[in-house]
Amino acid sequence: MAETQALAKLHDIHLPELIGWWPLAPGWYLLLLIALLVLGLIIYWVHRSHKHRRAKLQALVLLQGYEQEYQDEANSQQSSMKVSELLRRVALAYYPREEVASLQGEAWLNFLTKTSKGIDFNTLSNYLLALPYQPSKPVDLGPLFDNARRWIKQRGVPCSN
Repeated sequence: MAETQALAKLHDIHLPELIGWWPLAPGWYLLLLIALLVLGLIIYWVHRSHKHRRAKLQALVLLQGYEQEYQDEANSQQSSMKVSELLRRVALAYYPREEVASLQGEAWLNFLTKTSKGIDFNTLSNYLLALPYQPSKPVDLGPLFDNARRWIKQRGVPCSN
């Protein structure tokens, strides 16, 4: 009986109120700020890299179209002229205009060779310099398309001229 009297004197255990999540502690504000900065940097980097790749991808799509057109029509004169023009347009996008715009003939081929890795455009001089001005005749433009594709893929960040 003494035990029941002792138990009757005990009071219920009251739990403390739950700790609210708002307002946040200062450390959480700092963590939120850092997360937003990192997210902003990631968005900026993705946008910039997409913008830089866009010129290259458009040039590769055009080159693919020219190659398909060549396979359909077999007009080597027209196709070599279009590839030469495309290479010049890509060069103008990736290098300063003052450096590229005035190049012609052997100087143009030397520029293409100098700015490429492992491609000698001097071996393609017939395709780029002579063929566009000759009557159309059956010529295999495979090496021209392959090397133009390789040169375009090697481009890095477009010039901001």
